[in-house]
Amino acid sequence: MGNERFAKHHTIHPHQSADRVAETAKGQQPFAIIITCSGSRVSPEIIFGEGIGDLFVIRNAGNLVEVEDVPASVEYAVEHLNVKTALVLGHEHCGAIEAMIREEQDAKAIHLNNVIAQIRSEPEEQQALRVNAQSSDTLIHRCVMANVAHGMDVLQKEIRHKWGEEVTIVGGVYDIETDVVSFMDKPSPKSVQPQ
Repeated sequence: MGNERFAKHHTIHPHQSADRVAETAKGQQPFAIIITCSGSRVSPEIIFGEGIGDLFVIRNAGNLVEVEDVPASVEYAVEHLNVKTALVLGHEHCGAIEAMIREEQDAKAIHLNNVIAQIRSEPEEQQALRVNAQSSDTLIHRCVMANVAHGMDVLQKEIRHKWGEEVTIVGGVYDIETDVVSFMDKPSPKSVQPQ
């Protein structure tokens, strides 16, 4: 509902008052974890119409789930804040995905090169790259979705191993042109078995 309001430019800016700041200073009770890209065009509190203390947001280039601080942050949110929903959120025109497709390398950007290599190594990305795309936009979209699907898979394995079915994992792609978030189905059950 919050994203629908945002996409229609009917934002209400909830939970941004001084009272809310005082309330959350005593403790937080977010209702969802969102793992998303650190890009400036993707601000979960804004695109979902939420406020201070509503979302537990984890951001990094390419919304990677396998970097160490992401599982640690998810563990904290589930175990200590009792959050029961996690969203892996990619976005259209993601710079990391576009650089991965173009196979760009930058001698000065060693860490970014590592992120791009990690995305490229994802099995879902390899499959998306093998499919002939009619346009570069179609290929980018497929690769964004593949990256989200991979993140969901990794998160499913991590969470199912520790908390079983207690936590719902969702994937989504934010369209930076329309402001709409489209949600994706869960990964197949066989891909989420603990290792």
